[in-house]
Amino acid sequence: MNSLRTLLTASALALVAVSAAQAGEAVAPGSYKLSVGAGAACPITLSADGSASYAADCAQSANIAKWQAKFNGVELKTASGETVAMLKGKDGSYSGTRFADGRAMALSADGSSLASSH
Repeated sequence: MNSLRTLLTASALALVAVSAAQAGEAVAPGSYKLSVGAGAACPITLSADGSASYAADCAQSANIAKWQAKFNGVELKTASGETVAMLKGKDGSYSGTRFADGRAMALSADGSSLASSH
């Protein structure tokens, strides 16, 4: 009987975890605006292959060359795979802090992201 109870409990927990993962906002490849600190937002393109590219005149590239969708947002990475920031999704925008210096970062599809410096 304990085995059955353990199996049912594990199944219920797995179902809750899957439901929670599906409830998160999934970032999709496309064009976004990325702001770092109080600076102006810069256009960034997140490609389906996991690469990220900026407009040539962007001063805020933040060394981001890769991205990966996570169940609750997006992970931004350097070309070598080092995590720059984990941005959490809310209402179509993503925000968090850059690990290197704690500056606020925001990613928005509509260009309305405003971030303040920490």
